Amino acid sequence: MATSFKLKAVQELRAAKKIERELEARAAAEHEEQKAAKQVANEKRIAAKIARIAEPAPVVEEEVIEEVVVEEKPKAKAKPAAKKRGRPAKAKK
Repeated sequence: MATSFKLKAVQELRAAKKIERELEARAAAEHEEQKAAKQVANEKRIAAKIARIAEPAPVVEEEVIEEVVVEEKPKAKAKPAAKKRGRPAKAKK
């Protein structure tokens, strides 16, 4: 037996589910729009890259570059080895 409060609860659940489905449909549509926009941007980027690759490189005259000679400075004398730290070795008898 269906009582009035049970019928009312079922109607409220149906209305709530209808609203949820509409929200999910909107979210899915927005997601698809964003996905399509990303795809278009990606295709434009790839097309520009292919155009740059297909374009012949401009001819640049070769310039003569003078070599700079760098004189090496003599190295400083090596420092004496540092003294060992810690306990001294045992004395030999």
